[in-house]
Amino acid sequence: MNDSDSEYEETEYLVYGDFKNHLAPHQLKHEDAAIKIIGIESDTPTAEVNGSIFKGFYDMAVGTYLFFEKDNNNVPGDPLFEPVCRQQYKYVNKTEKVINFERIYVENLPQEKQEVKEEGDQKQTEAKTESALKLNITYKEAINKFGDEQ
Repeated sequence: MNDSDSEYEETEYLVYGDFKNHLAPHQLKHEDAAIKIIGIESDTPTAEVNGSIFKGFYDMAVGTYLFFEKDNNNVPGDPLFEPVCRQQYKYVNKTEKVINFERIYVENLPQEKQEVKEEGDQKQTEAKTESALKLNITYKEAINKFGDEQ
């Protein structure tokens, strides 16, 4: 092992991601589920799960979250005295940190074609393109906005 390899130290932390009821269980069953998390070390990490975008914030858990994995080396018990379980799990780790995620929507408004215009018109075009993208409306705000329109 080189001296440069020993300079780096890796630490692994387990954090529970709570998406509340924004994700259906079938969306995460497949191994091909695309999950990306940006800014995990920031105060507000952002997650993308199968094209849906979520904004999160850290919180302390009420109690402790436990992590398990499938136990492939389980010893079958005596069926006469023990109930038969199809799958057994073994304890991996625990955590007291949780990231609460809320669904956000990114809305692209149509942008005008940029044509060669006078300098005065260019300033107006720049102001329009800056306001052409609305970001970070939460799920609750979207529901409230929809309810207000009816």
